[in-house]
Amino acid sequence: MEFLVNLYERWLNLSRWQKWTVITVLGILLFAILYYIKIKPLNETLLKKEREVARLKLLVSKLQIVEERKKALEKEIAKLREEIAQVELKLPTGKEEVSQIIKSITDADSGMEILSIKRMEPRDKKYYREYPYKVELKGNYPDFVKWCEKLSQANRIINFGTIEVRALPLSEVERDRNYKDTVKVRLDVKAFTLKR
Repeated sequence: MEFLVNLYERWLNLSRWQKWTVITVLGILLFAILYYIKIKPLNETLLKKEREVARLKLLVSKLQIVEERKKALEKEIAKLREEIAQVELKLPTGKEEVSQIIKSITDADSGMEILSIKRMEPRDKKYYREYPYKVELKGNYPDFVKWCEKLSQANRIINFGTIEVRALPLSEVERDRNYKDTVKVRLDVKAFTLKR
């Protein structure tokens, strides 16, 4: 307490300009202490928050771009799905029996005669199922070419595999007075259906 009394007495003995100088220095010192204790940490916190806000704004703008891209991709996917649906409508259903198709083409004045049609075991592939057939025909070569063209135009995905064309023995050809049958054909045919 005595210290405060001595301090007060000294204060009273100071001239007016000294009092104002002390008050100004104490004010500046108090402001500096307040600045370093309160204001500077708040400024640092504010800078951190501003950086965080800038980062979040950047993230939001990137997300908006991603959202716009997502909408564009969804439209494109919908368009592609429509195209796929249209193509699938044109594809064969797999209910058409290949042996019936072959018989109907042969019966439609093709000039070829079916000796045998044998269906082999179906084979599963990744996206489709394969149905192999072994077919034996008899006729002449130009009629066989026409028959192949008609089969390739059937409403079913059909591929030709191995084709073996042999001339009939002269004795068999001579038996036929019209010389209609001159070749015997063995071929592998593969039909396909999509897995659904």
